[in-house]
Amino acid sequence: MHRRHSTQPFALAMTPARFRGVICLALAAGLLTVGAPVGLAQTITIPFPAPSQPSPTPPQPGPSQPAPSQPGPSQPAPSQPAPVPLQPSPGPSPTVPGPSSKSSGPVQVAVTGTPAPVDTVRLGIETAVREIMPAARDAEVTVVSAVPALAPLDPSTNAALQATVQVVSPARPPQLMTLPVAVTNVAARWPDAQVLFVSNSPETLPFGKVLYNAALLSGQTARLLYHHQNGSKIARMTIEVALSNPTRSPITLWVNGGSGGPAADELLIGHAAAYRFLEQYATHAAFLMQIPANTTVPLLVHDLPPLGVVSGIVQLGLVTGDRLNLQVFARLAGEMDPPTESFMSDFDNVHQRGAFATPQLTRSVTFAAGGPPVIMTLGGDADLLREGATGTQLQGNYGVVYNFDVHATNPTSEPVVASLVMHADGGQARGTFIVDNQIINGPTVQPNAPKTITTIRLMPGVDRTFRITTMPESGSNYPVHLLLGPPP
Repeated sequence: MHRRHSTQPFALAMTPARFRGVICLALAAGLLTVGAPVGLAQTITIPFPAPSQPSPTPPQPGPSQPAPSQPGPSQPAPSQPAPVPLQPSPGPSPTVPGPSSKSSGPVQVAVTGTPAPVDTVRLGIETAVREIMPAARDAEVTVVSAVPALAPLDPSTNAALQATVQVVSPARPPQLMTLPVAVTNVAARWPDAQVLFVSNSPETLPFGKVLYNAALLSGQTARLLYHHQNGSKIARMTIEVALSNPTRSPITLWVNGGSGGPAADELLIGHAAAYRFLEQYATHAAFLMQIPANTTVPLLVHDLPPLGVVSGIVQLGLVTGDRLNLQVFARLAGEMDPPTESFMSDFDNVHQRGAFATPQLTRSVTFAAGGPPVIMTLGGDADLLREGATGTQLQGNYGVVYNFDVHATNPTSEPVVASLVMHADGGQARGTFIVDNQIINGPTVQPNAPKTITTIRLMPGVDRTFRITTMPESGSNYPVHLLLGPPP
């Protein structure tokens, strides 16, 4: 991730120019009510602050909105033999991701969201496959196709499909399997994150290493941002996000997330991760999973080529159970586990790692047609979060959700068009924006070359409020400025 300050006054640039019975029972019995936050542990226990405001109301996608193009890079094909069929392990398929789940019939995936986007459904299927296929447990699992095709799933609806999944592991050739899947969109509470875990230091990894350890206690919700590069020029590396239940009873949680890469273009993969995350965040989407007692489940597994980079954002909440452990680690090809000494703290003195409380900021601004433009800054010094143990500032506020509530009026007798323009004066940057419930795949913006994100039409006499939601993206140079005013 990058952060560079502008070397020239902004005044020059601002000129307008994403089932199991236990979950159903939990829902029916009200067990999905999330308790008050009490504390969290990283290497040591760090307290969660109480949320300062309620969760934002999820926007509803507009019916006329065109399907946005996927911003992420195509997943590069590994240089391995062609895929071969993979047979499921003996025994029935589970109803909810979790190796203790037992039932006959298709794999059951429970999601939530208004609607649950494609990436939520896909991640739910991939997680379920890891739990029923021993060969897939620590492999990179990807849904390559589905019949019918994956599509957003509305609340209280279900879908039956045949999913074809590719399993890629450094130790064996790629393997393909096709299995029946039943997806159901259920109601579940969705509290926003109380803390942001950042795993970005060291960013470049010359050897396998444990990168981050954290924990959630009952009722807590956290967001994880990770961004790392394989520092080897000759060997492949696996980056894994693993979830563990250290207790004697099963736990239930909800999860969403997006990732980009592996690839060499940091800007592109950071943008892909942010876009996929925000699309799910906007509709309060997630999939539900259960982890049995004393069990570790790989959530995301990335197979990086030499010098490859991966970026990801995950948000998860512990619905039932006492504790969830989270770990991010790297493993070079041929290593069984990261070296013991890699558990020691190791920072690169440039990038950041730690726990940052309350990772969403809401600002109210006012725009009147014919009046001065409105400036909104992302990742500026005044907003930087501080790490809970050290007080270190989160430079650029990467992974922090910004909400700008815009009160817009047009006191004139004529329609007025206002433009939302992005200025990236500290280096090239991209952004993902949800403007008035519409998601926008922002362009690449270079210094001294601002670009229009969208336009807003204000009819005569209008007096309304709309929301702009966005997030500083890994691989981009923040802070950046948004300008709402006359067209440039």
